[in-house]
Amino acid sequence: MDNLVADEVSEESAEEKVDPLHEVRERYKLSEEYWADDRKNALDDIKFRSGEQWPKEVADQRTKDKRPCLTVDKLNQYVRQIVNDGRQNRPAIKVSPVDGGADIATAEILAGIVKHIESRSNADAAYDTALDSSATGGFGYFTVGTEYTGEESFDQDIKIKRKRNPLSVLIDPNSTEADASDMKWAFEIEDFDKDVFEEKFPGKIPENWEALECADWYGEKVRVVRYWEVKEEERTLYLMADNTVISMARYTELKDAGVEIDLLVKDKRNIPIRKVFHSLCSGKEYLEEPVEWPGKYIPICVVWGNEIDIEGKVTHSGIIRPAKDAQRLYNYSRSAFAERAALTPKAPWLAAEGQVENYEDEWKTANTVNHSVLRYTPVSLNGQPVSPPSRINPTDVPVGFQQDMQISEHDIQGAIGMYAASLGAPSNERSGKAIMARQREGDTGTFHYHDNLNRAIRHCGRIIVDLIPKIYDSNRVVRIMGYDGTTSEASINPTIPTASQKQGLKMMYNLSVGTYDVTITSGPSYNTLRQEATESMVTMIQAHPELMNVIGDLMVKNMDWPGAEEISKRLHMVLPPPILEAEQKASMDKMPPEMQQAVEQFDAAIKQKDESINAAADEIERLRQDNQKLIVAAQKAAIDAQMAALDTQQEVIKSEQDCLAKDYKIAELNLKLQEQEAIHRVTGLAESIQI
Repeated sequence: MDNLVADEVSEESAEEKVDPLHEVRERYKLSEEYWADDRKNALDDIKFRSGEQWPKEVADQRTKDKRPCLTVDKLNQYVRQIVNDGRQNRPAIKVSPVDGGADIATAEILAGIVKHIESRSNADAAYDTALDSSATGGFGYFTVGTEYTGEESFDQDIKIKRKRNPLSVLIDPNSTEADASDMKWAFEIEDFDKDVFEEKFPGKIPENWEALECADWYGEKVRVVRYWEVKEEERTLYLMADNTVISMARYTELKDAGVEIDLLVKDKRNIPIRKVFHSLCSGKEYLEEPVEWPGKYIPICVVWGNEIDIEGKVTHSGIIRPAKDAQRLYNYSRSAFAERAALTPKAPWLAAEGQVENYEDEWKTANTVNHSVLRYTPVSLNGQPVSPPSRINPTDVPVGFQQDMQISEHDIQGAIGMYAASLGAPSNERSGKAIMARQREGDTGTFHYHDNLNRAIRHCGRIIVDLIPKIYDSNRVVRIMGYDGTTSEASINPTIPTASQKQGLKMMYNLSVGTYDVTITSGPSYNTLRQEATESMVTMIQAHPELMNVIGDLMVKNMDWPGAEEISKRLHMVLPPPILEAEQKASMDKMPPEMQQAVEQFDAAIKQKDESINAAADEIERLRQDNQKLIVAAQKAAIDAQMAALDTQQEVIKSEQDCLAKDYKIAELNLKLQEQEAIHRVTGLAESIQI
């Protein structure tokens, strides 16, 4: 038996040397054969939706017989309803920490990066296209890839890409998960014109895959496939007595060192390492050799429609397939009705022989031309005048055609699970709540399409979160986006030992530390929620005006008019202190302990600085007051000195005045003495004369 197995292995190895694409061909053939019915039916559904609703032989015969062959579209409205419901209820990818190495702050950064990747990739178009394909043919796809950020940059970004043609993907038929995340291989197909192929891949042979009997591989078309495969490397982990886990390499190292390691092992298990490789192949050779993909998942996301497993054979369908017969019956009834109406004669005229002979041209066009007057020749029979020509009522179109069309339309709605009320048609409901309840009830019949899309988006989130630390593996600043569409930046540093760490005043994040899980939340878009929130808050404030001081900033923020953001910020500045303190505490609670400690230290430093500033301000005020006192004292001293100088001047003036008064008195006395002496002399002279 062993020799037989060895011979088979050697034969396979020899065949692979001759044909390196042997395994690729075998897997492609297996996938194509397994999904052949699914793909054929899906293609027929797509063509049926596009208008090819009559069997070719029936349509050709009716065209040959010049009979009406009408196609009245009744199905596209239901597909659009499903897709547009998805557009109004966008799923959001949420990231949450799982192990001790992860933290909430880094999880929010990862969620912001994922949101920004979705935005710049136009991921909504990828999701809508996949949902449209699943609702039509039963399956749709979108992929995750990478691209360089610039022409001269080696940094890469992650991008979500849509698959417009759902038949361009083949996946592993052994996949059993609802989101196909366990697929081991997959193919992305692209057809090139031969000239384009030779220009794009010079030196390569545009040869067909002879192992596959597929007509569209021949002629001037060359099919190229992107082949994805998962390879698993064996890995054994050991659980030690102290509940630590060691690898096989460490186990071997300790055993070789003489440690009786087997006595310390509690348990062991094999956990293979998943590695994904991809290559580009033509029908003859590799156009791009296999290279390893950075992630551990094949980056193809599948959106299924209706899934049925019949004895191991899985088939998928959308809403078109079960409604085909009812749509055909409607087309038949509508065409038969139009044919019968066209062939029904107009009301004929009854006239006696000879009454219209002179005016035949007028009467021949009586049913096609609006004549103001129809002339006739009076005729008598046995002397009695015959009455003028008169109309005869024709036979009506049977009402059974209309009833059959109504039954067919109802059958279409029953096959799909959506009725007129779900599409907005008037019904017995009159209140807004009743109408919305009826529409939600109709949406329930097709909700599994949206649920399958959510599964695919959740798997897309896992792929992106797994890729982010491997693509953003250098010091760089990345853009992140919040749920409300606001953007900011985060600094990535793969060298720090923890998931997040403060360096100076900036937070740094190591996205490769810790394990994170992905969940999905689905609901109305942010703009829809914002409008509903605004209406509710306006109603609340109208009923309770005092709430304007509490929620006024939030109400204005949700409004969509110029200046709303600035007004909201001003209203937020005058909120009551308890609300501002609660907001600050809530924001602190969301931070990891390390960041909270850093913020507390920063706040303490700010507080200490404020205290120092206040103390310096107080000292400056004291010095200013002391200086003012000195200035006042100096001014008083100067005034006192001036007053003293004035007093001195006054004393000098008084002294001088006293001296002048004394001199005046002395002069006056001297004058009086002189006068007396003069009088004595005169008197003596007179006496002498008399004597």
